[in-house]
Amino acid sequence: MLGKKGWSALLAVMLTATVLGACSDNGKDNGGTPANTPTPSATTTDSGEASPAGDADPFGKIDPPVTMTSVLATAGWATFPDGETWDNDNRWTKLYRETLGVNLKWNWMVDSTQYDNKMNVTIASGDIPDLMLVSKKQLNQLVEADMVEDLTDVFDRYAMPYLKEQVAEALAPAQKMATYDGRLMAIPQYGGDPRDSLLTLYVRSDWLQKLNLPEPKTIDELVQVADAFVKQDPDGNGKPDTLGLGILSATMGGGSMGGFLNGFHAYPDIWIEDGSGRLAYGSIAPQMKDALAKLQQMYKDGLIDREFGTKDYNRLKEDVVSGKLGIFYGTISESALIAADLIKNDPNASWIALPLPSIDGTPAKPSVGVSVGGFHVVKKGFSNPEAAVKMMNLFVRKVYGDDELGTNGDNKQYAWVDNAKYAMHVLSPIQGYIKDYNYRLVRDALASGDPSALNESLKDTYDLVKGTDGSDPEKWQQWWIHQSAVSPFEVRDRYQLQPDGVVIDKYFGGSTKTADEKMSTLGKMQNETFVKIVMNAAPIDDFDSFVTNWKKLGGDQITQEVNEWYASNK
Repeated sequence: MLGKKGWSALLAVMLTATVLGACSDNGKDNGGTPANTPTPSATTTDSGEASPAGDADPFGKIDPPVTMTSVLATAGWATFPDGETWDNDNRWTKLYRETLGVNLKWNWMVDSTQYDNKMNVTIASGDIPDLMLVSKKQLNQLVEADMVEDLTDVFDRYAMPYLKEQVAEALAPAQKMATYDGRLMAIPQYGGDPRDSLLTLYVRSDWLQKLNLPEPKTIDELVQVADAFVKQDPDGNGKPDTLGLGILSATMGGGSMGGFLNGFHAYPDIWIEDGSGRLAYGSIAPQMKDALAKLQQMYKDGLIDREFGTKDYNRLKEDVVSGKLGIFYGTISESALIAADLIKNDPNASWIALPLPSIDGTPAKPSVGVSVGGFHVVKKGFSNPEAAVKMMNLFVRKVYGDDELGTNGDNKQYAWVDNAKYAMHVLSPIQGYIKDYNYRLVRDALASGDPSALNESLKDTYDLVKGTDGSDPEKWQQWWIHQSAVSPFEVRDRYQLQPDGVVIDKYFGGSTKTADEKMSTLGKMQNETFVKIVMNAAPIDDFDSFVTNWKKLGGDQITQEVNEWYASNK
């Protein structure tokens, strides 16, 4: 299900949280007719005998045991301890069998890059397994064909309290994506709190100090810092080889221009409320034109790399690690993927993460999409649909714990071993990444000097941070993210604690009919137009032509379809 990029992004987030003690970490069709609601009062095992519903224990063992068929997307980056493989009797299959009475049987397994195609073939054949991970588009097809169980009642009955608490708070958008006409037709592979992917501004604080510059709080101050980083030799090598603002042509994600656009109160690639009770596409808002005009001027002035249009994430990272670039927009993952690698090359370098600079007196709000890795569905008629919910419960317990303190968690055994050399969580056919509170817990323990409330994993992080001063490059990243005055985690935390501090995509309906046909072309047109404008290869008024063409070439129809969904799902 997850392609190489998806697995890499997930790995990056989880590596960031390895020492912290937990693993942290979309498609668009109209929903179809929901399946008939199952009766939770009694189920039937694969032996054909009726079994009582029991006391709805979230971790209760099914007796007699049930055999559940599933499928698996393997990943080339994952390694396991000796004796454990994707398809043998590994720790996850043993755990499900011994704890829940669920015997897993694989119908097939393929590399993650081939999973989507294989799943399409499987769905088309009509011979689907009891449990499988599907895309939003595939979920729409399955619901319309009445091939999957309605999980509303079993989720309400069997989901563990902590999972329900997370769904009510950070995971509500993901839950809505799996809901059709008020019925839960799948368990999302929760991607965690979507706000965790918000962008902050990373700046070389040692360069700020050397050039006697303030931390940029406004767009004008950001431009001044970029100008100084280009013209005042912040690295002190006597050569004009440093860059200004590092941005990619992408409009969302680490390294992208999205954070700059947000500074103008523009929200690309998501659907936002337009003030009249309807949704509008953020990429065509008037504020976007103002932001692009500013970027165009910065490019003219040499404050953006001349190769902006062709630069990718890896080249941006090279600029940072080589000491040429001192400003870029990043998620919390970039603390491990980019910022830490510079320190290994230059231990004298230092970073600070800042809230997004704003064009005016109104604070900038970062924008995010809804993160869902896929949807776990149960085959219509499967004897024990609650097994899928119980498996999710057990995954959450082992990887995160039963509450925000990580109680009963065992992620060292079931997620990561040897500081992420081995990845065991991917051996489970059902996974979900919920919000963790590790940063807050360790930060507060460090402030009070009292780690007594921390679990074993977080106590390890506490000891690591207390035992270093940031001078060890191998420990720097964990040390840095717990220095609240400079940490991207702290910036993220402050945004999340503000009511409506983050702009989240309001559309959870999956791809509409017209979006399936037109959105790829519209997205390509958007990217080409934005790049040309920024690089001064097109006048800023081309933005107006882009908006007109976007609407005419399918955008207006997509907007209508999106709002039909919105009106019926408020």
